[in-house]
Amino acid sequence: MRARASRAIVFGAVALVGALVALPPICVAQESDYFNPQLLVDPTWLEQHLDHPDLRIIDYRRSAGDYEVVHVPGAVHIDPAALAAEVDGVGGMLAPIERVEGVLREAGVNDGSTVVVYDDFGGLWASRLFWVLEYLGHDDARLLDGGWNRWLDEGREISEEAPEVSRGDFAAVPEPDRLATKEWIIENLGAPDVRFVDTRSLAEYEGDDVRAERGGCIPGAINIDWVRNLADDEPQIFLPAGELEALYATAGIERDHVIATYCQGGVRAAHTYFALRLLGYIDVRNYDASWAEWGNDPDVPIATEVPQE
Repeated sequence: MRARASRAIVFGAVALVGALVALPPICVAQESDYFNPQLLVDPTWLEQHLDHPDLRIIDYRRSAGDYEVVHVPGAVHIDPAALAAEVDGVGGMLAPIERVEGVLREAGVNDGSTVVVYDDFGGLWASRLFWVLEYLGHDDARLLDGGWNRWLDEGREISEEAPEVSRGDFAAVPEPDRLATKEWIIENLGAPDVRFVDTRSLAEYEGDDVRAERGGCIPGAINIDWVRNLADDEPQIFLPAGELEALYATAGIERDHVIATYCQGGVRAAHTYFALRLLGYIDVRNYDASWAEWGNDPDVPIATEVPQE
């Protein structure tokens, strides 16, 4: 079977009872029109919950030096490079699960933790960790909307001290349906209920900006640059629910589709993965190897003449 039928079957039931499922450890205190508003928290919410015992804040900025200077109180820094590895000749992919699990435990992440992640780049890297957590079976990961830049702009409390945290007990239970592989994509090329979302720039998508042996896109892919998930003003926050919903709906990407996002190396794709999860899309996968693998494989098809939105 090309696309997983099981998620399609349960979609209607999930949509009906989504608001009635057991509340996460820290209740959602903000109103939102997003289908899954609990996935995105604002600075007010986070500041109100800084002392909650089940909260683990992860500073996922790429510079440990920036964290050492100042950060959100109680935040623990994880270097994105610590969770990356070269796999089958493709760099920047998710490291072996045992290694990732160990890093998260050292950061104090428990199975029951509410994990809030932030960065200083529009949620790009934070979304990557969000996807990692969901892929590894953690069911309460969230992003700080606007990240570190918004936290600073709003004059929130800051800290120079790294907290002492106890080693967590997080145990990874991978969910394969959160990951797209080259083999899965090949199997699903042309499937009527599958959509491939290319989150790169238009120049990369059309093959003008070539970052592998070949330029172009996966056949049938729809290009929506990841930056379009965000408002134009600084600090960048996610578009309002209606605008974000329209962005994907007008491109023909619907909630009952099976969706695989990709970019060059699975980071920009993770941002769109998060946006779709925020909107309530059920079956969303991140192609971790992305164009770094596809564009360098002479045996897989590519498209260079692409349809416009």
